[in-house]
Amino acid sequence: MTHLSSFTAVHYRGMDGLSLPRLSSANLITGVNGVGKTALMEAMWLFMSRYSPMILWNANVHRSNHPVLDPVGALSGSVLELHGVENGSPHQLRWTFEPVSHTARPVTVGGAAGERVTQLPVVGRIDTYLDGELAKGSIGGMQPTHGGMVIHENPAPPTARPNCVIEGARFHLETPNEYLKRYSDLIRERRKQELTSAINLILPKVVDFEILTGEDGESYLSGVTRDGTQLPLHDLGGGVVRLFRLALSFFASRDGILLADEIENGIHYSALPAVWQRVRRWMREWSVQLVATTHSGECIETAMAAFADDPDELSIHKLFTNRKTGGVEAVTFTGETLAGARDLELEVR
Repeated sequence: MTHLSSFTAVHYRGMDGLSLPRLSSANLITGVNGVGKTALMEAMWLFMSRYSPMILWNANVHRSNHPVLDPVGALSGSVLELHGVENGSPHQLRWTFEPVSHTARPVTVGGAAGERVTQLPVVGRIDTYLDGELAKGSIGGMQPTHGGMVIHENPAPPTARPNCVIEGARFHLETPNEYLKRYSDLIRERRKQELTSAINLILPKVVDFEILTGEDGESYLSGVTRDGTQLPLHDLGGGVVRLFRLALSFFASRDGILLADEIENGIHYSALPAVWQRVRRWMREWSVQLVATTHSGECIETAMAAFADDPDELSIHKLFTNRKTGGVEAVTFTGETLAGARDLELEVR
């Protein structure tokens, strides 16, 4: 099982030294809008994906589909650096961008028979430093940008690569095909009933799910109601879509970490107690560590109630801006301090 016990965003976006010194099995990140909750999730995902530099251009990290020439500079200003303790061992990640002369050798893009070959020069490279040393691997990545090609080496990953899935609130991390794959994996493991029973927490009339193909040839997920009506998943409501995606993401995160942005998004507050009970069961059954953001007081309260018998399993990390330094910091409530914060009705959002 992959477990992250602490994390520090040394340099990422507006965060310089933001530290979470204690991460529990379940973690809720709170704070006012714009303080950096989503950015912290992105930073964790980049850290867990440190053997794949290509992830720097991910559309969800940059919140854009237009690849920039220097992703490191766009995300940190100069150097992107993240630290964490994973499975008891401290690790460091540092990414830098170096420009390359425009006279460097061209790279052929395309080139298949009958195609027009486009020549793009190599204009930059990404260097990966793992645990203080420049990582050496194979030139396995070439990212086309408006200014030319950026190359990077793919560091050799460990035998068991950490499993970490991110579930965004606004941007789709994966294509719809990725969800179809996750659904198919769940079916092969004979866990379809688990998915259906979870959706019934919100919409009891759904009895089954199927993969259908539309007139355009594209496959999509459809819910089947008790009267046999087939409805596309997105016609069943935002709460159903959110819980469906969360269930598949938990399953895909087995023995790893799930990062869920705005975990309660679309789910009515009245369903949150049952949803949190199900989330806790998934965490235990599939050995998943959860890190999620929220701006809902009801979400916080129902999560605390779900973990009331073992409050050390849950931590709430409140992000705030230090008025003196202007930097983003965090205060963590867990165990007795979490219970005390609730009893004293302290502001934890």
